[in-house]
Amino acid sequence: MASDAPVTEREVELAEVLIGQLAGVDITDLHDEYGAALEQVVTAKLEGRGWAEPPEPQPAVDLMQALEDSIRQARRGEQ
Repeated sequence: MASDAPVTEREVELAEVLIGQLAGVDITDLHDEYGAALEQVVTAKLEGRGWAEPPEPQPAVDLMQALEDSIRQARRGEQ
């Protein structure tokens, strides 16, 4: 049943406690990079200035290769 009543602070607090206990995640440690970046863009636009281009993305690390290299190094250390 949907309600048009606004969510109270107490309901938000209870939801945060429930989420924290069920998920084991402290939501105060979470950071929304997309939201922060969007806020910067909106602020820059409102102030009539441009914004910096995002940096080029770094190439992804080949995790399998890194694991194989790590195992190879560990084996060399054992011999």
